[in-house]
Amino acid sequence: MYKDIYMRIFIVDDQRLIIEAWTNLLSEIEDFEIVGFALESTDALLSIKSYRPDIVLLDINLKEASGIELCEKIINEVPKTKVIGLSLNNKIAIVKKIISKGAKGYLTKNVETEELVKAINKVHNGEMYICEEIQSKLMQEIIFSTESRGPSKELTSKEIEVLEQIAIGLTSKEIAKELFVSARTIETHRHNILKKLGLPNTARLISWAVQNGYLNN
Repeated sequence: MYKDIYMRIFIVDDQRLIIEAWTNLLSEIEDFEIVGFALESTDALLSIKSYRPDIVLLDINLKEASGIELCEKIINEVPKTKVIGLSLNNKIAIVKKIISKGAKGYLTKNVETEELVKAINKVHNGEMYICEEIQSKLMQEIIFSTESRGPSKELTSKEIEVLEQIAIGLTSKEIAKELFVSARTIETHRHNILKKLGLPNTARLISWAVQNGYLNN
């Protein structure tokens, strides 16, 4: 399990029982602090602007508003706060939509405690995290045909393979393990991909990959 780093967490969900369950669960994790919660989007945004938490766990299916729209507002108004979307929905299109709005992670609500903590730590450390259940679906949905893609801008076949792994949120070490190469090799590919595409960082790279069809709908 990832080493816990002190962080302030805010929970948004329209079901009080779920908020209580998450609060009880995460309060037991050393160096995690639940600084507040909200049942609806207006209160959530006001509280998040006031508390400025490190992480927001956001239900994307709020009754009175779209959690995806709320995610965009949070990112725009409190840019240092990182959002992890949560839902019972495991449809790839939903994952892609909230990631495109600035979320740094996505988990289904049936995720195990260990993976929830892992996701929070990874996102807090600046990484993207998509739960294993969704990663499995994404791997099955990745397409290699060029018909539905934007221009690859002269990426090599290996760079495209690495790009597809980056797009589902895997780290260089995880990609290296998948492709049976060193993490240094993956970092070199990552650098070359960013340079060829003229992109500043991995977050922009993931958005580019989604927009250009490197993940199926």
